[in-house]
Amino acid sequence: MARDIVFVVEQRQLRAGSTHLRGVQLSQLFAEVAADYGRKVRLALAEDDIRDCIAIVNKSALMRREHDVPARLAAAGCLVLMDFVDSQVTPSIAQEADGFIACSALQARALRQNWPERPVVHLPHHIDLGIPEVACQWDRFACAYFGNVDAARHIAPLVQAGLLTHWVPGTANKNGWYRALPDFNLHYAFRPREMWSGGFKPFTKGFVAAHCGAAILVASSDDEAAELLGTDYPLRMPDDASPAQIMAKLAALQEDFRGGEWQVALGRMQRLRSVSSASYQRALIRAFFFEEGPFSHLIR
Repeated sequence: MARDIVFVVEQRQLRAGSTHLRGVQLSQLFAEVAADYGRKVRLALAEDDIRDCIAIVNKSALMRREHDVPARLAAAGCLVLMDFVDSQVTPSIAQEADGFIACSALQARALRQNWPERPVVHLPHHIDLGIPEVACQWDRFACAYFGNVDAARHIAPLVQAGLLTHWVPGTANKNGWYRALPDFNLHYAFRPREMWSGGFKPFTKGFVAAHCGAAILVASSDDEAAELLGTDYPLRMPDDASPAQIMAKLAALQEDFRGGEWQVALGRMQRLRSVSSASYQRALIRAFFFEEGPFSHLIR
């Protein structure tokens, strides 16, 4: 009898974005596909008695203080697949894995290099399934940063200059930030790699912008953005760009609103919207896990 697929999350981290999207929501996408194959998918807490299943262990459960989840699952007869999401891959934890699910291209390459004998699937991060279908306005230039103040550079001076609006996005729209999305046609994500704390950052801000039909401004060292948008994407700024240089770029984009750079950028964003969509995720899940993919022999 085929084993259930169980997404394992940490109860204390249920409100965290990576738990909500890569645990709760990803398990829903898996369940939609698995139903076609007569398979069951469920969500479980790390402290639950989980046995004889295919356990997809979320970052929140891998990083819990006790660091005991993978070993407990293996001892209970589970196949352990790990999803570190945006955190550093801890070797002492990773060695317990039967396979890995990577949320970014950089992470997938690192996992394949460090654990070549174990299967790795690159299942890109998806857009928050709770965000409604929206289309940003194109009547006027409007730029926003959707994120925590410490996760991008130069937020304060740009807000003070009136070139940027700052929204802190609450998980599951707790603060109503979804309603602001249609107002902005340029999203700000200037986060040089030195601010990444050594982890792997999926391009979630780019996915949100693409979902709304907007463009996005990024740092040149954001390798995941370059992977998805191309190194010649026009709205990339050098890591050492000063607030004045960023202001000048935003002012130029406002002056040439919907001009040449905008059109190139928006063309790249169309592809980004596709690869972060729920339908694309379902297709990858079907191919990688239930058909003749890297994990299909483990799932069956």
